[in-house]
Amino acid sequence: MINWKEFVVLFIVIGCIYYITRSWLITSGILVILLLIDGLLRQYDHKKRGEKQAKEINKAIEEEEDASN
Repeated sequence: MINWKEFVVLFIVIGCIYYITRSWLITSGILVILLLIDGLLRQYDHKKRGEKQAKEINKAIEEEEDASN
């Protein structure tokens, strides 16, 4: 699903970078770097959230086992 807020921000950033550099090649290069960094940060965030959920599930299972014993 498309996040329209990110889409608008992306076009504002593209416009500002192009206004500063007046070059589509430099704008494209900077945009690729920014998108790469964004993707890596999202991947890191999803990994951390997954680890946190796994710990919570393990803790709940251990508590159930302790309560049944």
